[in-house]
Amino acid sequence: MNLQELLFDDGAIWFFGIAAIASLLFILTIAMLFMGGDGGFDADTGDASDGAFKVLSLQGIVGFSMGWGWGGLAAFRNLDLTWPQSALFGLVIGTAFLWLLWLGFKAMHDLTGDGNIDPNDAIGTEGTVTIAIPSEGSGRISVVVRDRQREFKAVANGKAVATRTAIRVVASRGDGTLEVEPA
Repeated sequence: MNLQELLFDDGAIWFFGIAAIASLLFILTIAMLFMGGDGGFDADTGDASDGAFKVLSLQGIVGFSMGWGWGGLAAFRNLDLTWPQSALFGLVIGTAFLWLLWLGFKAMHDLTGDGNIDPNDAIGTEGTVTIAIPSEGSGRISVVVRDRQREFKAVANGKAVATRTAIRVVASRGDGTLEVEPA
């Protein structure tokens, strides 16, 4: 079977045409990524809640189309399936590509974090005074919260606490200031 018969005869043109266009768009997307472009023509809106819907973006459509086209063509030519059976086979392969893309986006989203720590999470932890706390005012302390060392503004309820003194966090105020006592 020559290339003409393999790719263009008996309805194979539908599989090949869609697969070829999707593959070209995929190559263009990758090239744009390497050149510093958006790579997906999808502007980042800053909203992380839409991560699951990125599979419906250009990347999702291109991935599904590549899977449907190449999977359908492979089934049509190598498994001797009818065109509708091959289209269904391509649908399964395209859906698998879409699912893999969703897993990739989910994994990337799970790697992100805003880095913010709720000051209430520091209550009960022990740390060190980094900037002395005067009896009338605030200083700074360093504590480990969620396996991360953080610095907070701190007060000691009318007691002066020197730098490098071990402290324990006893309360949190609404403005993020922590109340401490010597440990």
